Amino acid sequence: VRPGPVAVAFAAAAASLGFRGLRLTLLLAPGRLRLARAVPLAAVAQAAALFVPARFGELALPLLLRREAALDTARGVGVLLVARALDSAALGAWALWALISLRGGSGATALLAAAALVLPLALLLPGVRWVDGLVRRRGGIWADRVHRIRASLEEAHSRPRRLAGAAVACLAMWAFQWILTWWLLAAMGHRWPPGDVVVGAAAASLANLVPVNLVANLGTLEAGWTAAFSALGVAPATAAATGLAAHLWALVFAAMLGALGWVWLDVISRRDRGAADPPDRP
Repeated sequence: VRPGPVAVAFAAAAASLGFRGLRLTLLLAPGRLRLARAVPLAAVAQAAALFVPARFGELALPLLLRREAALDTARGVGVLLVARALDSAALGAWALWALISLRGGSGATALLAAAALVLPLALLLPGVRWVDGLVRRRGGIWADRVHRIRASLEEAHSRPRRLAGAAVACLAMWAFQWILTWWLLAAMGHRWPPGDVVVGAAAASLANLVPVNLVANLGTLEAGWTAAFSALGVAPATAAATGLAAHLWALVFAAMLGALGWVWLDVISRRDRGAADPPDRP
């Protein structure tokens, strides 16, 4: 593995994280979360989502939003749902671009599957409204929580410009993920066509949508990667080896950025507490 391309890949990971933080800022009300705090928060949340098994790490984002932005946990879950719906739509958009623009649009099934990825974003709010109505009729402890999740989604939709900006930031975030993947492959001596990398890496990312996975998504991502790149003409052994290597490098990057994000959040919190404390009188 050559260090130069790995360094470029790490820079792409950092740039992708910057857009992840920008998306988070835009999904909240103006002034709720500054970008300087959103980026390290996103780094910590992403690391938790990757390394905690069975999807429990996803809960880190609502909990961090409660601590850093004073956002109710249920509303933080709503922000998480919108972010994941945007991820799905962005994956679909990039896969469609790669299939149509770079590969001539061959494969009606693949095109329909890519287009279907925008459906979660379109169906999220109506689906949560339906669940909210159902739960409220039955009552119980979850009625208020589901209603607050619905309120969070409706607040995001009530700011269409910020929501559109978050969608653009999400597209940019995933663009740097593809750049990251391409340079990691280049570090291994594989300079595959960018369109193939986008399609294959997007399929691998979709494999992570299974409800339950292992630590760091090990196994599920490699299975999606190997299947996708094998279908694109890569030898299965090469696809499996590059998938595992690229995944491990990406995990190293996520761990490094997550640790730096945690330290930076602590620095910001200490600074804010120091600014809030009254000066000592002589």
